[in-house]
Amino acid sequence: MLLIGFFVLITGLIVGFAGLAIYALATGRLAGIKLVIVVGIVIFAIGGALYKVLKHRPQPHGASITREEQPELWRMIDELAVMANTRGPDEVRLVPEVNAAVWEDSKLLGLRPGRRYMEIGLPLLAGLTTSELRAVLGHELGHYSHGHTKYAAVTYRASATMAHTVNELDGPIGWLMRLYMKLYFLVARSANRAQELQADALAVRAAGKSAARSALGKIPALDVAWAHYNRSYVGLVGQAGRTPDLLLGFNSYLTNDKRREDLAALQGEMLDAEPASKYDSHPPIRVRIATIDKMTEPDQQADNRPSWTVLRHPEDTVPRLEGQLLTRDFGPRASWQEIVQLAGAAIDKNNAEALVKLATVSGVTRTGSLDEVLTAIDQGKAVALASPALDEDMHPHDKQKAAVEVLTQLVSDTISLALISSQRAAYELDWSGPMRLRLAGGELLDVSEVVEPAVADPTRMPALREWLARMNVDTGQPSPKWNYDPSAR
Repeated sequence: MLLIGFFVLITGLIVGFAGLAIYALATGRLAGIKLVIVVGIVIFAIGGALYKVLKHRPQPHGASITREEQPELWRMIDELAVMANTRGPDEVRLVPEVNAAVWEDSKLLGLRPGRRYMEIGLPLLAGLTTSELRAVLGHELGHYSHGHTKYAAVTYRASATMAHTVNELDGPIGWLMRLYMKLYFLVARSANRAQELQADALAVRAAGKSAARSALGKIPALDVAWAHYNRSYVGLVGQAGRTPDLLLGFNSYLTNDKRREDLAALQGEMLDAEPASKYDSHPPIRVRIATIDKMTEPDQQADNRPSWTVLRHPEDTVPRLEGQLLTRDFGPRASWQEIVQLAGAAIDKNNAEALVKLATVSGVTRTGSLDEVLTAIDQGKAVALASPALDEDMHPHDKQKAAVEVLTQLVSDTISLALISSQRAAYELDWSGPMRLRLAGGELLDVSEVVEPAVADPTRMPALREWLARMNVDTGQPSPKWNYDPSAR
């Protein structure tokens, strides 16, 4: 009713202003022209908003999961739909987000049923148990059961039209519209929160209180974990030129002992610190969990299998589904260990080339060989050497510190590349942290721990050179009779 009231209010204002404008023009008053301009601005704002919003139609995305390929997953969804006393989805899709959702492409302002869609986030299949997945899907089907999706498309478009219209209007009319919109969202969000609690009741019926509670608590931390996994691991695939196993990799990430401990702590912190606002569309998770605890529904025996085990032949179907989620083809499929090895070597190669360019562009060295770079650092020219990569306006103390950081990274990666190229070292996967360089003899090696002291304090350069000699790292030959000329830059 508030949505209808918004357009009634707009229409009333337009008709009222139009009447005043006609009257003012008929009486020959200058104010009539101003009123005509105001009415024109309002009509233009509303028309533009309606055109932009109403022409947009939601489109399904992600990888389609068919009944033939995944009968067990579909059986679970069909069973939950019967439990919710509702028509299930016509399409199920796998999406690359920590989320599950349902929506309906209804017709005639929601009066005519449309095609129903369910989206299941790939990270949920890696991070939830089978019982927790049942709870999540039961919750989503609860939205169908209570008719929450029937008018969702219309409500979304009308709300977007309202917001766009308000942004286009200034002055007293804009103030009045913003006040009305604030009232609308206050009421609408309250209704949204009530809908979430209704859907939670179906989650409890689907899987029991324990599973519904644990699924709610896990999802915010899973969202953070998925973002970190993408930055720290999936971000390597472009360098490696290989296609990873996204789901199995994320499952390995989550089941790593350190990650499991970190996420458990994060989960508690996020629930305690979760903000609450009367304009939120979802109640705080702690409120939802407390509401679940008060339900009289008996608990159920938990199915603690990883939820991805409901997929049939995951070794075949999951790579195909993941291939549809990736934005581009990264190359042949490979294990995460191979991806880390290739990516680590590629990053070292890029940084070794960057060191050569930095050393030659700065004018401090002739060829940019490792030997020349170390000699320049030994002569106290670290800042001059790194200067092309530094901000000229930095304080001298900050510039010195930044130069040490830049050169430590580039020199360390240049040495690592030499060890990798001679097959005396290789990077290895570590789900608990950054990739690690391991020597062929089995020893872990942090090259920066050896390099940084010499870069920061040139008096320790002989120790670094002695270590390089023991490691048989070829530093290249220095150019004869080469002296740094600052004016040459």
